[in-house]
Amino acid sequence: MLPIALTPAPPPPPARITKVGEPCRAHNVLAGRVTLDRRSGAETLVVSDMNETTGAELLLINLADRSGKVVHAPGGSGSWALCETPGDRMIVGTFYDGRMMVFDLNRGVFTASVPFPGETYIWNLAIGKDGRVYGGTYPHGKLGALDLKSLTIEDCGAAAPPNMYLRNVSALPDGRLLCSYISEKNTERIYDPATKAFENVPVSLQGVSIGATWDGWFVAGSSVYDGKTLERVHPIPFPTPPADQGGWAVDAYMTTPEVLWLRQGNRVYRIDRADRTLELIADVPLRGGRLLAGLRSGDIAGVRGQEYFVLKRGATSVDLLPLPGTPGPRPTLFLRADPRGRLWGGPHFGQTLFHYDPATKRTVNTPTVSDSGGEVYDAAFLDGVVYAASYAGGEIIRYDPDAPWDQWNGANPKTIVRLNSRGYIRPTGGILVGPDGLLYSGWMAAYGTYGGAVAITSPSTGETKLIENPLGAQAVSGVGVTADRVLVGSSLGANGLPNQTGAWARFGVLDRTSHAVLHQQEIQGASNIRILALIGGNARAILAIDGRLCAADAPGWQVRLPEYAGAPPLTSGSVASASSDVILYGSGSSLVALNGRTGEWHTVATLPSRISNAALAANGRVYLSCDAALYEVPLSPRWRTFLGMTSIRP
Repeated sequence: MLPIALTPAPPPPPARITKVGEPCRAHNVLAGRVTLDRRSGAETLVVSDMNETTGAELLLINLADRSGKVVHAPGGSGSWALCETPGDRMIVGTFYDGRMMVFDLNRGVFTASVPFPGETYIWNLAIGKDGRVYGGTYPHGKLGALDLKSLTIEDCGAAAPPNMYLRNVSALPDGRLLCSYISEKNTERIYDPATKAFENVPVSLQGVSIGATWDGWFVAGSSVYDGKTLERVHPIPFPTPPADQGGWAVDAYMTTPEVLWLRQGNRVYRIDRADRTLELIADVPLRGGRLLAGLRSGDIAGVRGQEYFVLKRGATSVDLLPLPGTPGPRPTLFLRADPRGRLWGGPHFGQTLFHYDPATKRTVNTPTVSDSGGEVYDAAFLDGVVYAASYAGGEIIRYDPDAPWDQWNGANPKTIVRLNSRGYIRPTGGILVGPDGLLYSGWMAAYGTYGGAVAITSPSTGETKLIENPLGAQAVSGVGVTADRVLVGSSLGANGLPNQTGAWARFGVLDRTSHAVLHQQEIQGASNIRILALIGGNARAILAIDGRLCAADAPGWQVRLPEYAGAPPLTSGSVASASSDVILYGSGSSLVALNGRTGEWHTVATLPSRISNAALAANGRVYLSCDAALYEVPLSPRWRTFLGMTSIRP
């Protein structure tokens, strides 16, 4: 057992801090509609761009001359929900503050911002027969109705508890609203604005999560429903794509009462209400791109990552154009230093990476690294290559920053494994390179499921072995690897579900070869256990249990509480492992150094705001992310000597 002792020597003065900049920048478009510019008459693509720091904004793209304008919103961090309404207005439903904002299309300004108390997300919008704009929410799964005259929101209630998401609201032909609830027990209900009451859906609509009204019909998936009875219609009253080309489905997001849009693999079809002719518009892979709206010409506007496009009739390729405006600074979800000393991170949502080189002061923000939506949670480095673990496709992405960029063709970056098909989507346990040269990552199960897994991946082939639910049906929130052991921490969290009840988070040790559980310990009262570092020749693991720092020692690996009495709680994400014994981490706005062998800890510096991540670069300097800012903290010779980090050089 490693001894714990306190060293009474006084610490040096607080370390100097320098703001490096705000390197993490990326667009993240979540919704888009096409409208007419009220002055020129040109078709304009209106997309919502998210930013946690500078707030939500609308990007207005003139599709005729490709000019663009950025309009900052008065609230919200972004929007999944855009809906044009009578009176030349665009309603914008926001997150993380749950508002419906009014954008005046004549003046190009926001004129109102109406909160929905208690709700943080408004997912999508539809107009009911009473003329009000309806939206579904998270976290209470409510339906809200915005009155366009009084600009007030009526809380219509939660019709399917305990579901936390009212994810989709679709307008039926008679002006009622089909409401689709997830994730605990997927349910559909119909809301009638006339009676202000919910009712059960007919059997025909059970399981239908989203649809659209076209020419008096309700269309969803590959089915058509009578506009009055909502019974399925046979035969389908319009021409359908050729059966020998596979299945087809309605694109409910693009479809309007006048134009029906159908998708069949890469093929996109259009049917105009007036002539009901099936027209093939394009047959081209979008590689994760999203179609947003049809144009008067029959062309289609869409977005892919940091770019937008107009898909022309007969298109065989996609002409990508940069979104207008410089992306605002974004907080980074993680911070890691590669062996060359560069700092790597990535934004919450946006599926991009950035790296900052302290030697050259140069920052690079990549385009989209994946065809799937979501974000990169963590990264590991091996032989000059970056391996990024990403939500929501459950991907491990291989990226060589020195090779030519070719993400479109899947060459670089390249997804080497995709775990969503195996039931895992969120890499809550991070990713690291084990002593055997394999990649070890920790995962949370897909939406609506409690559970997790450790993935062991070959970086060369992508071949992946899963150790599923190694400590029971709990998400994996931490992974550590020694020569013969895999250390695992778990959490009670889940995608789309409340925290698990009836159990506590666990710490366990597996045999690295057989994957047999050699030790398992449930920590009373704990909801999340992270593995921060291995020290002392991998004989001690430093853990964070809901932010409390403690340790477990080989060979028994029994967690002892409290281990580091008085050490400030961990509140940051990434931590800096500075030597064989010392870690540096954020506790509020304080940079704390902890000697995991002796238990001695000290506050090295105080930052202007809460520290979200810490990393130690090859130049011996600590780098910290606070909100969207990156700070540099040089460790003076006195600090390095005091902390026992004499092998680290500036």
